Amino acid sequence: MHNERLDEPLSDEELELFVQYLHRFANHDVDISVRMEAGDPEHPVYVLFGRDYPPVGDASDYPRPFADRRRSASTDDINDGG
Repeated sequence: MHNERLDEPLSDEELELFVQYLHRFANHDVDISVRMEAGDPEHPVYVLFGRDYPPVGDASDYPRPFADRRRSASTDDINDGG
């Protein structure tokens, strides 16, 4: 996968889409756990998705993205991956 915009941060719209896709990924593709490396190969980010209790700390240490937003008029809710 190659993207010419790798040096740019996500726009607000892209971040919302990313979170929606992340919820869908978690709901449909994570059975027990998934581990991956992402980002710059020189300074990678290691990611673990798991259905167990949070690997470090308490569950309250892991807030839901955009949980403070009100539900929109749309039938899609970012908090349920829709």
